[in-house]
Amino acid sequence: MFSFTGGKCRLRPFKKEDKELTLNWRNEPEIIENIMGYRFPVTEVMEEKWYESILDDQSRTRVLFAIEDLKDDALVGYIHLNQIDWISKTAYFGITIGEKSRRGKGIGTDAMDILFRYAFEYLNVRKIYLEVAEYNHAAKITYEKYGFNMEGILKEHFFLRNQYHDVIVMSLFSSDFYTKFNDTTSEITAIK
Repeated sequence: MFSFTGGKCRLRPFKKEDKELTLNWRNEPEIIENIMGYRFPVTEVMEEKWYESILDDQSRTRVLFAIEDLKDDALVGYIHLNQIDWISKTAYFGITIGEKSRRGKGIGTDAMDILFRYAFEYLNVRKIYLEVAEYNHAAKITYEKYGFNMEGILKEHFFLRNQYHDVIVMSLFSSDFYTKFNDTTSEITAIK
């Protein structure tokens, strides 16, 4: 199976066997709140349809990968680029580390490094952007350390727990990425 390998994790296409874990993650309140995700219960039928759509996607406007920990090949999350605009060369980014015990171990950062190099070097994307809730401090810190810059704030844009929250729009340009990470030690390895 085709995959990209970094220092701590591997990005690979989804497999049908992954859906039991992803179904649990997509229904976990903490994850839903932090990624501003789908707020209604995700059923097995819905997850099956989601899997069918990503496994059969020929739209060329999104790329989704499962994240495996290299220590034990365990599925620990997923990462994606959506809304890929081939003319403007932009893509919307998202990541979920579903396994709590794997958070804070550098796996997410390694997965981002792999995906961004793939986006910039293989897909010729020049700008990756994201939205993060103002209360998601851990994600904001990670994105800032990684080189994302704030582009704006969507005021009172996300409703949660009886109040509206600001959403921060951040971006990373390929030129900024290579200025910050100009080493060659982090090259991704593609494996078939």
